[in-house]
Amino acid sequence: MKGPHLERWRTVVAECDLHIERIRHAYTHVQPFFPLSLSGYDALSADDITYLDQLVYRYTKLQDVVGQKLFPLTLTLLGEQVETKPFIDILNRLERLELIPSRAEWIAWRELRNDLAHEYPGDIGDRVEALNALMKTVWDLIETYGSIKSYMKNRSGR
Repeated sequence: MKGPHLERWRTVVAECDLHIERIRHAYTHVQPFFPLSLSGYDALSADDITYLDQLVYRYTKLQDVVGQKLFPLTLTLLGEQVETKPFIDILNRLERLELIPSRAEWIAWRELRNDLAHEYPGDIGDRVEALNALMKTVWDLIETYGSIKSYMKNRSGR
């Protein structure tokens, strides 16, 4: 594995690693508040909300980068043609390679990402529900990323 695709892959990995570093920091701060209730959400300080916002932002960024950049680059480095493939076909291939838990799980993570990206003042109950789901799935996303990273490092012998 050589060339511009490998360099691009390494850049994407560095970006993912940065998001994960920030996720870990924010998670450490907010983890004691979970599972979160409506009254628990209302009791959060401005600093607590800032950490939650950081966790949400970095989760959505990580999910975006993995799906939009890492997945296609990984398959390209494995010799697959992905430029014209629909995303669902990319997910199916990654599932067959056992690089993601399942296509359905990735789609559920994407839906959660979309729920988290839209915050409406009148929907605090939905926000709390999405935040609780985030706390349950954030490590699954990180583990999936880590598995892809390890798989590619093992293939390249480094």
